[in-house]
Amino acid sequence: MKRLILFITGVLLIVLENSVINYIDIFGVTFSILLPVLVISSLYMDEVEAGVIGLFLGLIVDISVGGIFGFNALVYAIISAVIAHYKKNFYVDSTSMVMALIAISTAFQSLLMMIMSLIAYQTDGILIMILKGFIILPLLNVLVGFVIYKLFGRVIMKLRKE
Repeated sequence: MKRLILFITGVLLIVLENSVINYIDIFGVTFSILLPVLVISSLYMDEVEAGVIGLFLGLIVDISVGGIFGFNALVYAIISAVIAHYKKNFYVDSTSMVMALIAISTAFQSLLMMIMSLIAYQTDGILIMILKGFIILPLLNVLVGFVIYKLFGRVIMKLRKE
């Protein structure tokens, strides 16, 4: 049941991101709600559950947004599964640890996106991409993750008990 609720919540977050949040531009970057939620919820699931939910939600993002098909599915599946696999190494009740995981996950996603953009789109302006992908976007996602963690942390922690 928790997998279904997480999946439906993820789909609703994707709709929210595509309809409202994509129009909020902060220093040329749009933050994500889905990635912080995936990181936080992965801390309370096993790696197969987390990876499958990340994969399916990433496929929905790929279908709805466009770009390189399968990229988001692969990235979200890897991030979710790796965090779920190593969750015993993290102090999950620490807000700073969770925020660090969100920042690292965002930087990882940004790194892969930069590599794919350089290969597929022949973009220039690597310094701007580094500034946005490794400083601005992780900070924004950590801020969003902090708000989500403080508002819904107790609800998400119930995943561990089920």
